[in-house]
Amino acid sequence: MGFAKKTSVLLLSSAIVFSAGCANMAENEWANKENIGTLVGTAAGILIGSQVGNGSGRTAAMIAGALAGGYLGKTIGAKLDARDREALAQQTQQALQHTQDGQATQWSSSHSDAKATITPIKTETVQREVAVKRTPKVQPVANMTLINQPYQAVKSANVRNAPDLKAEKVAGLPAGTTFTAIGRTDNDWIMVGRRGVTIGYVYAPLVVQVKKPVQSTQTAAAETATDLDSLDVASAASKGIDLDAIDLDAVPVEQAMTAQTTCRTIKYDVTAQGSNEQQTAKACQAADGAWELI
Repeated sequence: MGFAKKTSVLLLSSAIVFSAGCANMAENEWANKENIGTLVGTAAGILIGSQVGNGSGRTAAMIAGALAGGYLGKTIGAKLDARDREALAQQTQQALQHTQDGQATQWSSSHSDAKATITPIKTETVQREVAVKRTPKVQPVANMTLINQPYQAVKSANVRNAPDLKAEKVAGLPAGTTFTAIGRTDNDWIMVGRRGVTIGYVYAPLVVQVKKPVQSTQTAAAETATDLDSLDVASAASKGIDLDAIDLDAVPVEQAMTAQTTCRTIKYDVTAQGSNEQQTAKACQAADGAWELI
């Protein structure tokens, strides 16, 4: 069982045990049905959300789970139905990914009177524990800085199983190959990702970040996959991409590590059911690029 899944199951189990243990604590003002339900709702929302896809798909699921349970669920989420929570989660994802601090994003429901303004108000780089996946042949690193951006090889580049010029070569990328850079090591190597899994390391001067055009809300969710995400070994070979030394069907190794990642504080201003709620929340990027409300 992976680190993220273990954490989610433990959180959900702890919440259920806590709920049962506090059932008779009528004298404790905090341990009322609403707060116990909130704790269980938070865990269940995270558990459900964390099982749905990677990257942007998992982002929306995780945010929707947070809107259904937890502190946001007691305020904002309580006034929205499931469809509105899902739509607001999608809009939140776009705001986190594409807007600058102080830039407001407007959302309105397609079937109710609910509407919201989502505004990132602070962006910071923090160190926190993240779960990173890698193929079995790839060596782990002690720490790194998360990137989660599309990169492109500017010249033919070797991908190695450790961030070292003497490490074993596991793949080769011809110039122009695009991939998702999961992170950057302290000694200037880029972690080459394929579908959220690190398949090796490439020396940073051989690759460059791909500058994506500004996207509308409608097109941002339909971003095309990078070369390595969309290709199998055979089709990759036809493009000159050497993946023969990588067992793409192997179960990835998942471990917790300390990484520098981006966190953003966002402000919600939501009107629904004739009342207005304002709330701030913090979201941080995980190793697969998903934004998680924490």
